[in-house]
Amino acid sequence: MTEPSRIHELTISDDDWMNGGEDSNRLTTILVLNGTFHHLEAIRVIEDEDGRQHAASPDFGDSIDGMFLIGGDGPFDTVTIHGLEYVLALIPFQ
Repeated sequence: MTEPSRIHELTISDDDWMNGGEDSNRLTTILVLNGTFHHLEAIRVIEDEDGRQHAASPDFGDSIDGMFLIGGDGPFDTVTIHGLEYVLALIPFQ
């Protein structure tokens, strides 16, 4: 018998994101999950006329491309922060 999956919903308010300056193309916040610290990265994306997502800033193009390499299949679901669309990535750190 397979145990049912559990989904834990978390909402982060727009004001809890940090951008480290004036650049809104990459935002971050810190989460602690089961005692482990993580950066939750938000990378601003735009869609081209074919519906393919690209980083809004060329500085973060490799980050989005890398996400497609490790399992992205089609466009990523996005979140809206301060009226702009972002893709999220969770990265553990010490």
